[in-house]
Amino acid sequence: MIEGLRETILKSATEGQDMLSVIVGQEDAKKKILASLLAGHHVLIEGPPGVGKTTLAKHLAAALPAISAVKDCPYHCNPEAPVCPQCKAKKAAGTKLEGITIRGEQRFVRLQGSPDLTAEDLLGDIDPTQAFKFGPQDYRAFIPGKLLKGNRGVVFFDELNRVTEKLQNALLQVLEEGLATIGPYDVDYPADFVMIATMNPRERAGVEELSDVLLDRFDVVKMSYPETAEREKEILLKHGLKMDNVNVPDNVTDSIVSLVRATREEPWIKEMDQSASVRATLSLYEKVQAVALLEKRAEATVDDIRKMAASSLGSRLKPSPESKYYDSQLNLIEDLLESVLEGKRR
Repeated sequence: MIEGLRETILKSATEGQDMLSVIVGQEDAKKKILASLLAGHHVLIEGPPGVGKTTLAKHLAAALPAISAVKDCPYHCNPEAPVCPQCKAKKAAGTKLEGITIRGEQRFVRLQGSPDLTAEDLLGDIDPTQAFKFGPQDYRAFIPGKLLKGNRGVVFFDELNRVTEKLQNALLQVLEEGLATIGPYDVDYPADFVMIATMNPRERAGVEELSDVLLDRFDVVKMSYPETAEREKEILLKHGLKMDNVNVPDNVTDSIVSLVRATREEPWIKEMDQSASVRATLSLYEKVQAVALLEKRAEATVDDIRKMAASSLGSRLKPSPESKYYDSQLNLIEDLLESVLEGKRR
């Protein structure tokens, strides 16, 4: 359990606060995530893009209290109880370890899942210059990877199921023991962190199957798109950029929300391999304001939605191969628009 996490969660619960209030809705998922973290477990969040997984992890790290760490130590060693080889050697030699204060957000490390990611990226590698100076077997020649730099903090691993099986195996010891045994070295390196990982839905293209032994190291929590149109509108008004001197009437905001949600709901869902995320809602909301500004108007209109819908939704929608719109996203967006706006008129 990383320092301050349990106390922060319990304090928030005792005071009746929503520690993850930055995420609108998703109450069941948030409760499960906090329960897992309180129990000291790593968490794997499964859900489509744009539902707030990254925002949640950053917010959680920022909520952590500041701690004391050894200055210039990449492992954030505690000056009173160092754990990395370099700090331990200095303390054994009688050298005073200078401490500094690091904030919660400085204890946040992000990894982006990709087939190109290597074990060296995660765990570390040899610095040739230092190896020449001290010898390749000396720990001072070792440069820690991002997992080890996450010691005493939060490691956010985005799209975990886009990494290869070989890399998945490199995670096992670290997640289980909070230590990493590195290649030729006869010392273990500290990796005491909580990992919040995400994975795309299994049916998405470009994902790897996660091994059973890796999944066994996580509690799995599912997050979904906003539960209701009201929740999505609340997110829009909370996080959407508001431009000066442009009013967005309720009927325009409601039409934007209805249009994006139509990509996830019947009868349109059968046409989609990939629906539009909340990012599409935010993009369209901001662009209707932008076009009103460009045209020197003080108010956005439904016609602005028609003008901007293709550019905001086009890259975020993927019609299924069975869809009649498979070769024409523009026709799909136009039909969605007419269906939604016609429904608003009625």
